[in-house]
Amino acid sequence: MGLTYDFDIVTIADESETENPEAGAQVAGRQVYAVFRDIRTADALRRASPRIRRIFVDAGFSLDSRRTGLECDLYPAEDAEARALILRRLFDNIRNRGVQGQYCGAFDILAFLQHVRRAQPLPRRPVQERPKPAALVDADAKKAARRSIVGRVGFALGLAVILFVVLKYLAAGGATP
Repeated sequence: MGLTYDFDIVTIADESETENPEAGAQVAGRQVYAVFRDIRTADALRRASPRIRRIFVDAGFSLDSRRTGLECDLYPAEDAEARALILRRLFDNIRNRGVQGQYCGAFDILAFLQHVRRAQPLPRRPVQERPKPAALVDADAKKAARRSIVGRVGFALGLAVILFVVLKYLAAGGATP
């Protein structure tokens, strides 16, 4: 079974937490990296020549991996901007530095490029709107009205029982109202 070249975009909160702050890409003020989903792909890139590794790391790829559970050839639509920036930097690095004659090992650059062409964004999930406060107020008012009817009936029955017990007590004592 061959390597899978799927990768995800990871946001790093603070530049001081990264080992290599000049790597990665700035997107909307965030430091982002591309991380392969398959550990075997990340291992293959780590075993490639130092020049190939440097081309990928300088573009914004991390040599780590992480599982996300997404299907092959799909990526979150919200990552499209950061993904395009990292890939543009990678292609510039390949064009400027060249990869001809470099040892790639099990990492197949052509298969990686085919994957980039094949990958599609996931459809965005519809944003669920929260109920409006007026709707909540109406629902609470209806619920309160139902509760008040039950409460009124319960109160009336309780009062009737208490009144009946008092009258029975007075009748037993010989007093009549």
